[in-house]
Amino acid sequence: MGVDTLLTPGTLADGEARRSTRMKRALIVNDCGLFFPSGMVRALQFQPLFGCSESWQAAFTSRHSESLTRFAYDRRLWAKAIRKGFRYPLKAYTSWWEQKREDEIVTRAAGYDLVAMIKSPGTPLYRRLRALRRPRLVMDINDAVWTRQFAWPGLQELLREVDGVICENDCVAEYARQFNTRVFVIPDAPQVEMFDRYRGEVTRKDDRIVIGWIGGSNNIGPLYRILEPLEALFARYPQIHLRIVGASESVLPKFEQVRFSCRPSFDQNEMVREVLSFHIGLFPLFHNEDGRARGTLKAKIYMSGEAVAVCENYGENPNLVRDGVDGLLASSQEEWYEKIKYLILNHIERAAMARRGLEKVRQHFTADKVFSELTSAYDRILL
Repeated sequence: MGVDTLLTPGTLADGEARRSTRMKRALIVNDCGLFFPSGMVRALQFQPLFGCSESWQAAFTSRHSESLTRFAYDRRLWAKAIRKGFRYPLKAYTSWWEQKREDEIVTRAAGYDLVAMIKSPGTPLYRRLRALRRPRLVMDINDAVWTRQFAWPGLQELLREVDGVICENDCVAEYARQFNTRVFVIPDAPQVEMFDRYRGEVTRKDDRIVIGWIGGSNNIGPLYRILEPLEALFARYPQIHLRIVGASESVLPKFEQVRFSCRPSFDQNEMVREVLSFHIGLFPLFHNEDGRARGTLKAKIYMSGEAVAVCENYGENPNLVRDGVDGLLASSQEEWYEKIKYLILNHIERAAMARRGLEKVRQHFTADKVFSELTSAYDRILL
């Protein structure tokens, strides 16, 4: 069954347990199904836990079509559609589809206690949901959505109007608290349970050290920050290989010495298997507002895969990583070079650091723990 089929509003009730009417009911709306990581990380991974909850039941839907969004982001397919004259019919169909979906969401929402919008902009839909009066309206955001990169229209007004705001980290919460007093910080859960499912099936090769990066073409930029350290390392150590997961070669830095391979797109299972093959995971950041507000999900994904997370010593990363204990922090190109070099040459400490990173995730960021924090926030918003 495809994601769009699974998540259409007409089938929302299929996943709801027929439990007591005293159960609190949440309608959780993500933006594009599984296309953006926030759809899974901030919403869909909690479906089984809602199914077992004694106090909350939830239905899930997406505001936009995942299939249409994937098509729109595929430059080759979109260029082909333009050449064949399908551009405007596709835009018209997409607009019609999205309006129909929003109408269905509003109709459905009237029967719920709470509606959570997961990193989804759009003033008209928020206003329509607010006009229902019965359900409490929650905005769930991560990243610096107030910056030009995201350009959310009417963000400040929406923050003032919703009943509660859920943020992934303290930096985003600091911004939201300027406009709303009911702000809750709920961290991302990196799905370590899925990593455990595949952990014994992926074997790392001892003679080839894989340095990995995972993300998307829209956030590949900070990799350019460490171009020179990577070039120097690859010129010196023939046993290392750079694996890029989530972006194509066309958007990468113009490497000269770096030996690399790419997987331009992935699903959840493929992502897990890829990260389990990493020895080292890269998380550089630019020292700007976007970098300051970035969460630590990328680092936690590396930790879940038992790869050592080497992270920019900036933003939220120092709040997660204990430098030299369960990961490494680097502030300059010289530090990036030295920290990665240390991991290349010290495989015993690299393995120990990776184990400690995995232990941290299992202790603090399991789906069960984050789900408990999330539903506690929902309870307080209903008060």
